[in-house]
Amino acid sequence: MKRFFKDFFIYGFASILGKLAAVLLMPIYTSILTKEEYGAMALIIACQGVIGLVSNLNIHSGIARDYHEEGINRTQLVSTGIWSILGISSTILVVMLMTSKFWLTKVLGLSEIYINPFILMLFTIPAASLLSYFAILTRFKRKPVLYSIGTLIQLLVQLSVSITGVVFLRLGILSIFAGTLCGELFGILYYSYINRSHISFTFNKEYIRRALLFSIPTLPAILAGWIDSSMGQIIIGKYISTADLGVYSIALQLSSVFAFISIGLNNVWLPYLYENYNKEGFIKEINRLYTAIVLILTIIAVSVSLMSKEIVLLLSNSSYLDASKYFTLLCIPMCVYLLFPVATSGISISRDTKYISISYIAGSIINIAFLFFMIKSIGIYAVPIALGLSRIATYSILYYISKSKGIIVLPNGVLVLLIVSILVCFFIININLGTIYRAAIAVLACGTIAAYIAKYINLKQFITARKKRT
Repeated sequence: MKRFFKDFFIYGFASILGKLAAVLLMPIYTSILTKEEYGAMALIIACQGVIGLVSNLNIHSGIARDYHEEGINRTQLVSTGIWSILGISSTILVVMLMTSKFWLTKVLGLSEIYINPFILMLFTIPAASLLSYFAILTRFKRKPVLYSIGTLIQLLVQLSVSITGVVFLRLGILSIFAGTLCGELFGILYYSYINRSHISFTFNKEYIRRALLFSIPTLPAILAGWIDSSMGQIIIGKYISTADLGVYSIALQLSSVFAFISIGLNNVWLPYLYENYNKEGFIKEINRLYTAIVLILTIIAVSVSLMSKEIVLLLSNSSYLDASKYFTLLCIPMCVYLLFPVATSGISISRDTKYISISYIAGSIINIAFLFFMIKSIGIYAVPIALGLSRIATYSILYYISKSKGIIVLPNGVLVLLIVSILVCFFIININLGTIYRAAIAVLACGTIAAYIAKYINLKQFITARKKRT
């Protein structure tokens, strides 16, 4: 148990560091890059996501599944994964390089002046695939300190190249993709050295067959997740403008603050669930825990939403001020997404995981349909609204299936309170109340919710009871 939480803290810190650095660098980038450049960068990164999915077929998950299996030749297994990922991603790279102008100008609708950043992005595809693979292997070797050191140095290399190019050489977004590629190349060298004992020129067809049988069924859910997170950006860039996309991408980057909570919850929820779901009083305990999580999310969402104008001005400049409105709306899908592990509890316990892909696909269909019908009438607002509807639909399906398994029943009324609270904050932002008034409302609302948590959830007693049980 002690080892688990120690590793969790180290891995969590390493994951959060990169996201935090991206947010803290916003004042530098927004003071130099134009909104059009920011928008073009967002489009290219969105394209990177789906190309990356095709280029590795999530093979690393299948290899990871067999890593600790008895009777497995680990050197053959690891090497098979390396050569498979390298072969597929290199083939995709060559095809994309040969047709790069078509994808840049016809599919993304960008000018040819962005061809060099686009080409650099293409080279990050095989690099990112290999880096992800080696990083996962390092985690399976239970080397959290070495993993975190590699992540930290990789981040420093990436930031050094990016900042030098943007600030001193004035190379624009080309520098950011160059920094990403340099960081990934360092990471590959570092993590491959740690795993060098399992790397050889060998390939096992049976191992790759097993890996693909495990990984390919997960691709629809991953693709649906990409559609949810990236399709809106592509539509803004193609049908509105890259400048507006630049503003929206600032809001999306700010919303990554919720990832800090997501990383922790995703790491601890399933172990907690599998350990306790058969115990007496589990449903009551999970309801108390769920209520506490949602109310804490409400406090965070209300606080950052009501002060979103000041946050945007602090991290960028007045030309990006509209990002505060989009950021407030994005708080809804981000908070709902955080609760997916809880809503999936019954499905995870019953092993009926096909419903996870079904729910994600259903949510993505709603996302695309809403964007298709509403983007021209309400503009950029359609994107965060569509994402919110998609996440709510996915959550509802996941919870309905989990509930039907007879394992969990959640007090979803607090989730409704969360959503309504954020919508009220959006209304307040749009009527342009002054900073002092919004700050006062935030203090009052968050104080009331905090008092409710302390009085009715009784977290102190809950924590004490958990300690006695363990």
